[in-house]
Amino acid sequence: MDLKGRHLSFTEIAKLVGENWQSLPPNEKEPYETQAFNMKEKYNTELAEYKKTENHSKYMEYLNEFKNKQAGVQHGMLF
Repeated sequence: MDLKGRHLSFTEIAKLVGENWQSLPPNEKEPYETQAFNMKEKYNTELAEYKKTENHSKYMEYLNEFKNKQAGVQHGMLF
């Protein structure tokens, strides 16, 4: 599929790519699906390790403070 030179929106491109993906035979999809599965497993492993760190704890504290502040602003309260 050659999309060069065509003035398509992102939505149109995504639709064409999706249609092409759906029409691929399983044996052509398999390497990409295997790669995606392996990368997802790696991500989940690294995320689990990160969640054990002090940086994650600090980030979660910051995120909670931010959410609480945003909730106060949305309800017309300022801190």
